[in-house]
Amino acid sequence: MSQLAFGRNVADFNVSEKEWLAIHNKHFDGLHASAIVFDSSVHAFSSARILLVQRAARDSMPHKWELPGGAVDGDDVTILDGCARELREETGLTTIRILRRVTEGAGGEALTVFTNSSGKRIFCKFVFEVNVADGAEIVLDPDEHQDWVWASEEEVVEGRVGGEDGKFIPLTAPHVRRIIMEAFKLRKEDEAQI
Repeated sequence: MSQLAFGRNVADFNVSEKEWLAIHNKHFDGLHASAIVFDSSVHAFSSARILLVQRAARDSMPHKWELPGGAVDGDDVTILDGCARELREETGLTTIRILRRVTEGAGGEALTVFTNSSGKRIFCKFVFEVNVADGAEIVLDPDEHQDWVWASEEEVVEGRVGGEDGKFIPLTAPHVRRIIMEAFKLRKEDEAQI
């Protein structure tokens, strides 16, 4: 059981990778967990910005942008712990609460499944919106990522941050875009309920 704070809606992921695979009778080569972090300095939901990290030039999918995350390890007590560990390793940010799972949204797949770069191993990805400790500085692992940005929904749609002279932000895969768009949609729904 994880020591992290988490919402009831993600309790199914408070198990180890091995347990989840057995419970769901799945035979993936591994599980992957990514974190959606919204910029806490922006208080209006309509101005929300999401953290994206750029893959290192010498890594697979060089220079592409993604959500921080990676493989859930056998040492991770739970899938939720794997998400928090990956976020900390890749950005230096500390997860204080896992709020919810974010999927590809309406019309998307129930499970996000992808292969490694050789196409020989199959993984299942889970993405969680998280709250992080305030005031932490983003520090990238240079072996994995070379840059980071806070991107608005419009910037993700346009594929560029900072206007015409800004950075291009091509994403690693179409499912990443669908998940990000769903995260913004859920954020807007939260605003409508307030």
